[in-house]
Amino acid sequence: MSELTGRHYMIAAIKRQHLDRIPITTLIGPYCARLTPYSVRDILTNARKSAEAHLAFYERFQPDSLIVYNDIYLEAEAVGCELEFPEDNIAHTKGPLIKDPADLAKLKVPDPKKDGRIPFFLEVCERVAEKVRKTGTLGLGQCGPWNLAMHLRGAEQMLIEDVLEPDFVHELMRFTTEVVRTMGDALIDAGFLPSFGEASASCSLISPQIYKDFIKPYHTELIEYFKAKKAPPSMHICGFIDPMMEEVLETGVNFFSLDAPSSLQKLVDLTQGRVTIMGNVPTPLYAQGSKEDMEAAVDSCLETAAQGSGYILCSGCEIPYNSTEDRIEHFFTYGKQAGKEFLDRLREKKPELFAKEK
Repeated sequence: MSELTGRHYMIAAIKRQHLDRIPITTLIGPYCARLTPYSVRDILTNARKSAEAHLAFYERFQPDSLIVYNDIYLEAEAVGCELEFPEDNIAHTKGPLIKDPADLAKLKVPDPKKDGRIPFFLEVCERVAEKVRKTGTLGLGQCGPWNLAMHLRGAEQMLIEDVLEPDFVHELMRFTTEVVRTMGDALIDAGFLPSFGEASASCSLISPQIYKDFIKPYHTELIEYFKAKKAPPSMHICGFIDPMMEEVLETGVNFFSLDAPSSLQKLVDLTQGRVTIMGNVPTPLYAQGSKEDMEAAVDSCLETAAQGSGYILCSGCEIPYNSTEDRIEHFFTYGKQAGKEFLDRLREKKPELFAKEK
């Protein structure tokens, strides 16, 4: 057999199969800028510099999949939000775009070919993919409909209107869902798969009932839409989702990135091998954890989720900007070795698991 590459490992996980180790990657966030002379502002506004930073991370750490960093306000900016770009921090909005519910009618779904920085992001993906496709896979993220709605209206106001103006919230969600659909179609046209990031859709901020009433219907609609196009999307929700995990899975998602506050064991138990799972090493370990802490977290993830295959070892969320090179390196070095040793032990203990994959 030819030498295995990251691409082989990721595809095996998606097919719920084992090779000789568990696939490994991380959500790199803006950290990749630190491996170059560029600032965070540079990698959020210049496609060449952003691609160079991503590729510097790929060459340095050799993840099996390179997750292209996209600031969470990309789509909001394309719709019309004004952003500020600090030199060495993530972008943020200057304020909500929808100051009155009547403002929603004035908004238009952006054209991915020309509006905001969406063309910039597509160019970054294409530049990175050109170098990575043969040896690894490319992962990326786009804003989910709830996250985008929060950016356009403001989190506090949205939570009030969930109770007082539910019809408006649904109207806004229908608009943001169409934005996400349009962005996803553009990604598919460019040769990529859609992936929803919902930083504001967990029980760290909302109730399970809000998810069920205002978010789940639109997640389900999008997942069904993209599955029909043979481009099933992945999903990431930041924070704690245990009380609503079953509702999330009922959307039909079959690739889920789990954050560290949530229970990996619960997700494994609920999915029973039907969903590819990525996660959920705590992100603070990449900036201030000891080697022993990192190893314990990696071992725990492997023991919990790796036996049934369909598992990718990864950080729970984006690693911090102040992550250290030695800690990231230890995560990959130890994670690859531990993933190999785990499968070696499993093969001896339960060879029938591997026989089924042949």
